[in-house]
Amino acid sequence: MSSRSTRKRKVAGWPWAFLAVGALLMAMTAGVACSDVADSSPLTNARTSPEALAAVALEALVAEDESALEALLVTREEYEALLWPSLPDKDHVPFDFVWSITGPRSRKARREVLNEYGGLPMELVKVDLGEEVESYDSFTLYQEARMTVRRTDTGREGLIPLMDVLVEMGGGWKFLNYGEDL
Repeated sequence: MSSRSTRKRKVAGWPWAFLAVGALLMAMTAGVACSDVADSSPLTNARTSPEALAAVALEALVAEDESALEALLVTREEYEALLWPSLPDKDHVPFDFVWSITGPRSRKARREVLNEYGGLPMELVKVDLGEEVESYDSFTLYQEARMTVRRTDTGREGLIPLMDVLVEMGGGWKFLNYGEDL
């Protein structure tokens, strides 16, 4: 075999090795980016900590991605099946009535926050869970959760009125609803 055909074979194999390494690196990076998803939680798309939840929400806010913000919110099905049976209100008020108030208020708050802060360059400074905490058999509600952010273009810090009530269940964190503090 000539040295030319040997060289050609080595060069021909090189791009495939490069692509394989590239694919491996992309897969590893994707795993790191998704590592804050709490797979063990019964809540879909829950995050592993309130800070991880706030960071993803802030990324969605900066990107003006309303559907990404919606994915971080407890769904009607999760609320009704996983949370409602343990809440004291279940004995006094029908679930459909509560959802008919909570759902629209949360959607309105999400739109208002997007209109006011969407697209602004921001970074998370801290999450404060507050002192009003309600513990139930399988989940905990944090009634006074707040998120402090910093504008990266001006350095100004302040609260974003997006967080209101957070729920932690099975190691996963989601928004129970979005706040109306605008």
